[in-house]
Amino acid sequence: MRVRLTGRGRTFLVLGVVLVAGAALLGFPDVTRVGALLVLLPLLAVASVWRARPRLEVRRTARPQQLRQGETGQVVLDLRNIGRRTLRQHLAEESLDDALGGPARFLLPRTEPGDVRRAAYEIGGGARGVYRPGPLRITVTDPFGLARAVRTVGPSGEVVVLPHIVRLSESRVRRHGGAGDWPVPHQVARHGEDDVSTRAYQQGDELRRIHWPATAHRAQLMVRQEDQPAQRRAVLILDSRRLARHGGADGSFDWACSLLASVAVDLDHRGYTLHLVTTETVRSERAGSAMALPEVLRSLALALPEARDLDAVTRATRPVDGDVLVAVVGAYDGDELRPLVRSRRGDTAGIMLVLDRAAAGGTGHTAGGAASEVAEMALTAGWRTRVVAGDCPVGVAWRDVTAIESSRTVALTRGGA
Repeated sequence: MRVRLTGRGRTFLVLGVVLVAGAALLGFPDVTRVGALLVLLPLLAVASVWRARPRLEVRRTARPQQLRQGETGQVVLDLRNIGRRTLRQHLAEESLDDALGGPARFLLPRTEPGDVRRAAYEIGGGARGVYRPGPLRITVTDPFGLARAVRTVGPSGEVVVLPHIVRLSESRVRRHGGAGDWPVPHQVARHGEDDVSTRAYQQGDELRRIHWPATAHRAQLMVRQEDQPAQRRAVLILDSRRLARHGGADGSFDWACSLLASVAVDLDHRGYTLHLVTTETVRSERAGSAMALPEVLRSLALALPEARDLDAVTRATRPVDGDVLVAVVGAYDGDELRPLVRSRRGDTAGIMLVLDRAAAGGTGHTAGGAASEVAEMALTAGWRTRVVAGDCPVGVAWRDVTAIESSRTVALTRGGA
């Protein structure tokens, strides 16, 4: 803690030095004593501030810890005096990012040793990301306001602002292909999954329930005890190239994060296991593993347009065996997107939303040539696809792409298709 003189304290000190020097030259001993007192007061103030260093234990709780974009929350501070001296009334300031509302200031009342004081302030989820409120700064001054020190106490906390999440309309994820559209079923075991449990045959069991592979393996009749559908998988793919951002919190990259977050919530509610493929999850080697919904939302809150190309994302997508692929890409280079488009397997439902660079950049509301070419390429490869402008509502885009009844691609603009 560094103690400094205030403007008043410096004035007292300078005035005291001048009086002492002038009185000594002119021979006024009484004035010399007054000057010495003026010099002594700031020094005593510095000593008192240094001695009054507050010792506080800070516990910070964010309610909720994960805040949805546009919502408001609260940070609660529990401050316990762990020192041996009574803590006088002080001014406290909590460091806080402007996206959450800026620094919070409050008056910390007199606190006896061992006592706990509680303070709270509101925060707003302005932009997605991870923010760290704190540390707490206590301003210590002497009674005369001659010296001041700012002491930092306690660690920083954490508040996660999630992307804007929209409740999606009731729509079924469908495949698209030359043989027509059909919903993704609740499939039984695929690629070696054991979705049945077996038991020994008992009198009265139906013969159609006999499990012949288990019977051959055990050399006795075995029947299926229960049929359980395999767990369905959804793979969410985010185009994290640097060109994917068109500026500001309202840019197309944030729109893509919002859509994938909304889809993740919807598919998790429907019982899907989630995989998220972004530049960050590929780097941390989590893209190939199933992720819980809170982890997916946190990753989307942290996502940044930082990649130079899509090679790493494409390589990480291929080994993941999913029933549904949902991709949000920018139409910048059709040749670069071609490997990602071809990564969809024939039995996988693929949904690709192509962000129109021209419309998202503000130069128009019609599908650009590059966006249309990418959409046509995805459509040919069996994806259900739409060209989307950055100002299209997320719910409208998802409803439209999951309700397509023809092979025609449509540009979405503000207010609908």
